[in-house]
Amino acid sequence: MVSADQIKAIFEPISQGDMTTFWPHVAEDVDWTVKGTCQISGHYKSIKEFQQGTKALSSTWAGPLHLVVQNIIVDGNQAAVELKAVNTKTKSGEPFPNEYTWILSFNEEGKIATVRAYMDTHLVTHVIKANP
Repeated sequence: MVSADQIKAIFEPISQGDMTTFWPHVAEDVDWTVKGTCQISGHYKSIKEFQQGTKALSSTWAGPLHLVVQNIIVDGNQAAVELKAVNTKTKSGEPFPNEYTWILSFNEEGKIATVRAYMDTHLVTHVIKANP
């Protein structure tokens, strides 16, 4: 079972823009689905595939993405984590205030095995088009 404190610890560095400490908490063969109708929506079957598939968005940021936890709900080995992007701007200077809900499940090793990510896909589409 995972706890809210464990999840806070996993996400705390991301609030400072440090994604490098997040990836060791994710199973290499993670099953990651980005819900919605934007360019990065889809189903990814590994960390590498997810990073490549979402490059159209991540390449638009002027600096690191800062995701701050807004809420956590835990049930057994699953958690719903609400996140908000703060202090993040695009290369064109626009703020990127996207909000996310990630539904996570953890494997026996305590790593994130599945993610269903929900976000403002309209904002994502706008940002990708405005920052080619």
